[in-house]
Amino acid sequence: MKKKILFTLVMTVSLLCVGVQAQEFRYGLSGGYNYNSTKESISRSGFHAGLKGEYAFREAAKGLYADMGLMISSYGWKSVPYYVMNERTYEYESTPYYLHIPIHLGYKLKVGRNVSLFLDAGPYFNVGLFGQMKQIASLPGEQDIVTVASHNMFKEGVMPRFDWGVGFRAGLEIARHVQIAIGYDWGMTKTYQHNPDTKFRTFVASLTYYF
Repeated sequence: MKKKILFTLVMTVSLLCVGVQAQEFRYGLSGGYNYNSTKESISRSGFHAGLKGEYAFREAAKGLYADMGLMISSYGWKSVPYYVMNERTYEYESTPYYLHIPIHLGYKLKVGRNVSLFLDAGPYFNVGLFGQMKQIASLPGEQDIVTVASHNMFKEGVMPRFDWGVGFRAGLEIARHVQIAIGYDWGMTKTYQHNPDTKFRTFVASLTYYF
């Protein structure tokens, strides 16, 4: 699976780089908010921040472009509490950090002198970097007991290091420099080894400035 993901990533990047001389390239800084959940967890907030690049295809239909990013992204999740003996409950929470690499194809529509609407979609690839998992034990009337269940979930095999999915972004571009976007990412692989219903579902809001 890891080899297939890496091969797909390399091939996609290679295709985007074909014909660079016939394209207009620009780059910028991007950051924003993640609201992440899985089928079997409670939603938590996170962030993303990093670099974005964009190719405008001059010889294709006007407005057609491809973009990609290289970002640090956090995907927090928290398990649903479960009961054990003597009314004590346990839950797990974690905020794993990934190198997030989205590769999208999109289209822009000019709606004013300095304003355009855009929509793009495509795959993304995540490479796990680090992140702890904590166990929280609760009992009514007593202070919660917090212990570290995993110091590095990727290194210790609790979460797979590689994840991928598909997503889309829609937004507004102002004066060719500022982009405001919202979107959604659908994870395609389980992200917690002991539970198959842990594919990421992430709402994204971002702000990008192109130089």
